[in-house]
Amino acid sequence: MKNRIRELRAKKNISQAQLAHEIGMTKQALSYYERGKREPKLATWVKLANYFSVSVGYLQGIEDKYTGVMADSERQVRRNKIKENMAKTLRRAWAEDEPWEEVYADFKRQWNLLELEFQKITQDMER
Repeated sequence: MKNRIRELRAKKNISQAQLAHEIGMTKQALSYYERGKREPKLATWVKLANYFSVSVGYLQGIEDKYTGVMADSERQVRRNKIKENMAKTLRRAWAEDEPWEEVYADFKRQWNLLELEFQKITQDMER
């Protein structure tokens, strides 16, 4: 079974040296992984999968379907942005004489976005 490291690297149009540097490994090790001469440890599979925003199974060639799993770092950035917006909404409600209904509606929108993010994480973890 052939992994998809080379295929995904080519889609991103990056060299082995660039990817190896980003992931924190040698170019030679990456070359061995791409050609199937060596098998990466699980931690390395996870780093590569997160880099390409795919599941480990898809990267390994086990899953045929790309699941669109979001990288942990991207997920964290999105959650932090939602939390930031929620905090801004609460500060605005405290500091300004804005109608409470508008503030509540805005806060509820942000809360719903956060709930959706956690649902996606749970679904990703179940795969």
